[in-house]
Amino acid sequence: MPTNIFAKISASNIFKDERYLYPEYIPEKLPFREAQIEEIAYALKPALRGGKPQNLFIYGESGTGKTVTAKYVLRELEEYTSKAKGIYINCFEYNTRNAILNKLCLALGRAVPRRGIATDEVYAELLSALKRTSVVPIVVLDEVDQLVSNRNISLLLYDLLRIVEHQQAYIGIIMISNNAELLAMLDSRVRSSLLSKEILFEPYTPMQLKQILKERAKYAFFENALDKEVINVAAAYAAKHKGDARIAIESLLIAGRIAENENASKVTLAHLRKAFEQIKPRALQKAEPFLDPHEKQILAILCRHEPLFSGKLYELYCKQVKQPITERSFRKKLNRLAELNLIELSDVSKGIRGRTREIRLKQPKDAIERMFEDSQGGGFHSK
Repeated sequence: MPTNIFAKISASNIFKDERYLYPEYIPEKLPFREAQIEEIAYALKPALRGGKPQNLFIYGESGTGKTVTAKYVLRELEEYTSKAKGIYINCFEYNTRNAILNKLCLALGRAVPRRGIATDEVYAELLSALKRTSVVPIVVLDEVDQLVSNRNISLLLYDLLRIVEHQQAYIGIIMISNNAELLAMLDSRVRSSLLSKEILFEPYTPMQLKQILKERAKYAFFENALDKEVINVAAAYAAKHKGDARIAIESLLIAGRIAENENASKVTLAHLRKAFEQIKPRALQKAEPFLDPHEKQILAILCRHEPLFSGKLYELYCKQVKQPITERSFRKKLNRLAELNLIELSDVSKGIRGRTREIRLKQPKDAIERMFEDSQGGGFHSK
């Protein structure tokens, strides 16, 4: 009887538990973020007695621990009291006012259809859900800059801020962004009502990155599974990328998997260098899970033909999909891809024919092509 294929490959002398390297893992302790943890905790302290938490604006470069720190504090808060409830929302996934209000309703036990219901009706359902709850919701809006366009963010914050007027109920708001100037983009009335405390997350230093990797590696890898220079080089690589701890941790995970696939006895610098080649640019990594088939098709066309004028790009798009969207919707897709930092839009004069836009990729072509390979085509509606 043949041996099961998984029986042959399941044994590992590399990973003890690779989950400690996953992006969603929240450590028991967060080194080098003690000051920020304390600031967030003091801002949320009023929720312990059913009071109004202070609103927060958390900002800093990618990979500086903003999201994991917010989640860490909310976990601690929910373990300590039943009077507060953390509601985490990634604004890449929920990128409209209606979608976020809907998500809040669901988190508070009030299911509302995601389509076919007006925003005012969803808001009324949210107020009804708040009336029936005894907890103070702490709403985390991660990647909140995704709501900046079309006044989404100001309208949403206005909705949340006026809850106390309608319900005499309290709600805490934590906004997380890479953009330090985001508050200046808000409507002035919303900005003055928000009264948010700002918390900066500085990039990790090389020594801090090294310590973070050592702590994760201790639980993720078997003893002596890493060559002695692997952690140092991974930390140095992340330090060059604005102190991004996610890149450092991800590089160890990928290097470990490469070593396993090669049946190596340990992770070497050669495995680590291969891992560096596979790490996607941060903008692409963050946006990829939330790109729809039309947006992916636009990127695929640009990989083959950039630069393109907007009219020619739309023409090629229409030839390659079964059910093309309208030109107006197509322009909205282009604007969203530009906001995600994936493409660059430049206004160009075409003489008597007026103006058009030239479109180029803003992320490396090979990284985008690798994304398509990983997703086996991304689910395009190609003809």
